[in-house]
Parts: sequence; C-alpha cells; structure tokens
Amino acid sequence: RLIVKNEDGTLADVSQMDVNFYMLMADIYAVDKSTPCTLVTNPVSSTQGTSAPSAGQPSVESVMSLASSHLTSRNLTGSIVASGNLLTSLEGEPGIYFVFQDLSVRSEGAYTLKFSFNLPPTSDGPPSPVLATVFSEPFTIYSAKRFPGMTESTALSKCFAKQGIKIPIRKEPRVGRSRKPSEQSSSGTSKVSSPSLGASGDLEVVSESEEDDDGQG
Repeated sequence: RLIVKNEDGTLADVSQMDVNFYMLMADIYAVDKSTPCTLVTNPVSSTQGTSAPSAGQPSVESVMSLASSHLTSRNLTGSIVASGNLLTSLEGEPGIYFVFQDLSVRSEGAYTLKFSFNLPPTSDGPPSPVLATVFSEPFTIYSAKRFPGMTESTALSKCFAKQGIKIPIRKEPRVGRSRKPSEQSSSGTSKVSSPSLGASGDLEVVSESEEDDDGQG
C-alpha cells in the first residue's frame, strides 16, 4: 500500500488521484534484506554423447559443458512491475495498492521481496529516482518433492478479487498428495513455486504541494 502525505504530515486524499501511472518494482533478496538473489546459476546439463574431435579441437561434450556451466536465469519470474490500483481495504477505506498476482521463484530457499516505488520518467528527462522502498515478510520456496500444499487465500486477496483484481482465490488449504517413487524422480528438479503473501507493508511519500494532492501526489 502506498501512503501519500501532505507537507504538514496529514494524509492526502487518494480517492481523487490518478494512480495508474504509479509503478512499483519487485526484486528478490535473502532474508537478511541485503543480499540480492536476482540470478541463479543453472546446473551443468548432461550431454547425450561426444563426437570424435579433430586434432587440436575440444570435444563437443567439453564445449557444451563449458557453455552450460555459465548459464544463469532470473530467480524471480513473472510480472515484476505493477501499476497502482485505487482499492478499498477490509476496513472500507480507499487506498493505493500494488498487486503482484503471478510472481514465481525458481530456486528453493528462504527469501524476502524488496518493493521500490517510483514515478515513470518523462520522455526527455532523467530517470525517475526511487521514492520509497519496503521489504516483505520472509517466505519459503519449496521443491516439488517438499512442497507442503497450497494455503488459503488471505482476506485481503479475497477483498481485492471482489473489486475486479484478477487473483487466484483458494477457499481451503490443499495438502500436497504423497507421490510414488516413480513420480518423485521425474519432478525432483522442479523448483518453481509462487510465494503466498498478504499485505507486505506500507510505503510513504510526501506530496510536494497542495496542488499535487488533487491528482499528482
């Protein structure tokens, strides 16, 4: 949630603001909130065979192993940028919210998400500075074998879904079924899971003038 304050510290009226051009970017960090976990290194892929090398030339296997050992992928996938939405909270209060409904993490482990708020840059101006940041609560990503099952959607997610936000809603917790050994072997390398997060925190910005409070806070 984005909180906009006037210069005197009072809350600005967000109900009349055009929030569609507000942007929030997500990035992934370790639970210490200082170590970025943006990229993961892919394991060396196995080759299907080798060809006879010419004199002084490396084998196909060695070339493929060398290339694949340096491949990296983004750890956080999906739409990592969200636009502002004027939504009503559980208490019935209007607010500016940013919804990330399709984020996934490739590698299992414990993480936190860092959210950075800024305004879009003008066509002929310098890049827009980051105006506020906030971290989510820590969460855990499991491999396919260890995944304990989906949790029930939060009350806030259900509230936003009723207002037209496209969020997959789960009514009851769903426990992961036990897998047969043959099934486990085929899914053991899959480590893509979506973190189930509720409200992660508030970002605060101060409007520069009273005129901005009407639509440009």
